[in-house]
Order: sequence, then structure tokens, then C-alpha cells
Amino acid sequence: MSVVIVNLSHHPIKMILLLIGAILFTNACTACNRNHLENSPSSDMKRSVIGFSLATLKEDRWLRDRDIFVAKAKQAGFDVILSNSNNNSKMQYEQVEDMIRKNVDILVIAPQDRDDAARCVQDAKKAGIPVVSYDRLIRNADVDVYVSFDTEKIGKIQAKILLDAAPQGGYLIVNGSKDDNNTTLTHRSCMAQLQPSIASGRVRIVAETWVKDWRREGAYEFVHDQLKLHPAEITGIIAGNDSLAWGVIDALSEAKLARKVLVAGMDADLAACQRIVDGTQLMTVYKPIEKFAEQVVDVCKTLSRGEKISSIKTINDGTYNVPYIIVDVIGVTKENIDETVIKDGFQLKEDVYRTDTPSSEP
Repeated sequence: MSVVIVNLSHHPIKMILLLIGAILFTNACTACNRNHLENSPSSDMKRSVIGFSLATLKEDRWLRDRDIFVAKAKQAGFDVILSNSNNNSKMQYEQVEDMIRKNVDILVIAPQDRDDAARCVQDAKKAGIPVVSYDRLIRNADVDVYVSFDTEKIGKIQAKILLDAAPQGGYLIVNGSKDDNNTTLTHRSCMAQLQPSIASGRVRIVAETWVKDWRREGAYEFVHDQLKLHPAEITGIIAGNDSLAWGVIDALSEAKLARKVLVAGMDADLAACQRIVDGTQLMTVYKPIEKFAEQVVDVCKTLSRGEKISSIKTINDGTYNVPYIIVDVIGVTKENIDETVIKDGFQLKEDVYRTDTPSSEP
């Protein structure tokens, strides 16, 4: 192939036309590129940041909250700064202060101490940061919104299922930590459900306790001591969550009373679901954390736009009436475990029933 070289110096008109064409082409490319940048998301665009402050990650339930909430928040376009105070309210305050210094856009907090956490809210609000109270109410703080599972329904479900299975005898009540507002609400609804049976003499509350920091060992020690004092009286035990129920059942097992004394729990932890199908735990309460996390993320979207939360319900935090969003809960027994926690994928059937191979059934 031959190449023809044209000397443009002998063709001034052609040279001018080529220069004009080159200039027009360059301008067109520049305009196109500028238009593409203006209409494309910039890598430098600021994403809203949620500070997610948890009181603990010791229980299976809170590990799920962390993983599901963070995943859904990121899917919605948020970045998340996470902290765990390991049941230490002073540490939680310091962690929240650090989030405020980092200019988080929204604070989502599951408080360790319902009263002490008010200072976290006050400092966040001074910095112009809206606050979501996550499943545990912060008292006297005027949070922007409180999102919670139906805590009062939990106590009612626990008591009702236990009464149906053990309609008479002596009961032990193993409440959670007193500094968690939910324990007060759950206890109140539980006792309201039990009251007619107590009044008639069919049920007697032998003893009850409040376990600091939800320590499993505290539940074990309490039940161990009560079984020594009342070896033949106890027919049922209501535990504040499945971790406490674990401690309760350890004490019952030592006394050779597992399966004879019925135990109610809460949270649908894997170990609790396994105990239910094995018969050592009567029931638990399933909290659909995925739906809950979606609700909290929706709330964060609203707050990130600078809008107020509109809610049909409010709850009094001791001083203020704050917007209150409730997510429903479900009582779980051996009879409906397949249709609830397993069907929803909250727990896997092969894990609950401890089979070697995954089941093809839902």
C-alpha cells in the first residue's frame, strides 16, 4: 500500500479547513464530557452517615441487628459508623461523642441505660443531629422517633403460652436489666396477663429477680437458689430473653427438672429454637429483625431529608411524647416454629433440627 504525503503549505485553504474542523471537534468532545460529568453521580458526592450505637453484641439477636441494619442502610445509600459499648453506659457516651465529632448525620442508638443515655441525645441535638431510639426507649430525652418491637405484646404472649401449658403452680420471673426500659413494659404486660390466675390462686409467683446487664450467669444463680428453697413448687419460669432462658435451663438440668418445668423466652435465638424442638424450652418470641431494620432505615431517609417523623402513635418518655413506630412480634412454639422463624429464613431448618444436610423443604 502506498502512502501519499500532502504538503499543506502549498494548500492554505485546506489547512485552514482542517484547523477549523479540529477546533470544532475538540469543543464538541469537551461539551459532551462536561455534560456526562454533570449528569453522572460524582464519586465525591457526600453520602449521609449513620452513627449506629449498640449497647451489646453478646446475644445472637444483637449480632443480627448489626448485620441486617448495616446491610440495609448501605443498600439505601448510607454509610454507617458502628460502635458497641459492651454493656457500659460510660463507654457508650464516649463512643457517641466520637460520632458527633465525626459529624454523623443521624444517630441511631440502642441504649445501655435508659436514663444515662439522655445525655447522648442532648449532645447530638446540640450538634443538630437527629436521634432514633432503637428498640429501647431513652427516657426524658425527646428523641426524634422511637422504633420498637411491640414490647408489651411480648410479655402478654409469654404469659399466655405458659398459662396454657402450665395453668397452675409456682412461677419464677427472671426479668432483664432494670436500666432497660423494655423490661418494665414487658413485666407490666406479663403480670397483667397472669393476674386473673394469681387472683384465683391457680398461680403463685414464688420469686422474681431483675438480672443486671442481662447476664446469663445471674439467671442461672437465681434459679439454682430458688430450686433449693422450693424444690417441688416450680412449674413455670418466664425469662426476659433467650440468653436468660439458657441460664434458667442450665439450672433446671442440674436439678433434673428440664422438660418438667416449662420455660418461656424471647428473641428466637438459634440455641433457643433448638431447645424448643428438643423440648427443654417451651416457647420464644420471634422479632422479625429484617422488617424492623427496614423500618429504621426508612426513618433515617426521612430524617436525612430534614423532615419530621409523622406517626399515629406516641409514647411518653417521662417528659415528652415522642413519635412511636411499632413492629409486630410472634409467639413461637414447637408447633409453629416451621411456619414462623424457619419459613421467614430467620433460622435455617437444618440448624434448628441439627440435621447433617440442608433440607429442600421451606
